[in-house]
Amino acid sequence: MIKNAVRQQRHRLKKKYFNPFPLHLVPKTSPIRSMTDQEWNELVEYWKTPKGMGDKYNDQEPDALDLFKECHYSKKKKCYSSNVQQAITQMENKLSTPAECEEQMSVTKVVADVLAENTRKNLFLQNVGIQNSCPRSSVRNIAAQLEAEKRANTDLRSVVNIQREQLDLLSKQMQEREELRVREQGEMKKRQAEMEADMKKLQLLLSKIQPS
Repeated sequence: MIKNAVRQQRHRLKKKYFNPFPLHLVPKTSPIRSMTDQEWNELVEYWKTPKGMGDKYNDQEPDALDLFKECHYSKKKKCYSSNVQQAITQMENKLSTPAECEEQMSVTKVVADVLAENTRKNLFLQNVGIQNSCPRSSVRNIAAQLEAEKRANTDLRSVVNIQREQLDLLSKQMQEREELRVREQGEMKKRQAEMEADMKKLQLLLSKIQPS
């Protein structure tokens, strides 16, 4: 009896305070005194799950697109923002007209792909409790990024190799110049010594032929 009463109360609460509203506009404080805000929020979180939202969609679990529309509908303006409407249009177009030679994609994958194309890091699917493998567009982006990094690394290695070769050549040229300088300096000292020796011989010869 107690369980049935609790179940009926929750059903009435859901029908009055949850079903009529988009998810982001569901009250965050308990609408009844017998339930704390924490208990209410835990119940709301359960209702947000695909299992908990069943009767809101005529006993059918809402798909990712349904949840996206729910979470982004402005009750105040009674419409979607232009960016949200554009994303919804892209999602619906992808679902209705799949690319040539491409199998019909799941709603979750379509939503994930569109969000990946329009946002850098979107956690919408994760926040509403839907797990999704890495979107195909993200895989392409990652592959392209890895390829770009690979090319950049190759170019960097090429630049480093060229600079190393230039440095080796410069070092070799400096070494050759130093060896040439030392060799020329040695030859200069040798010639100077020879000239001094010749000068001494000449002076000695002159001293011998001078009259006494």
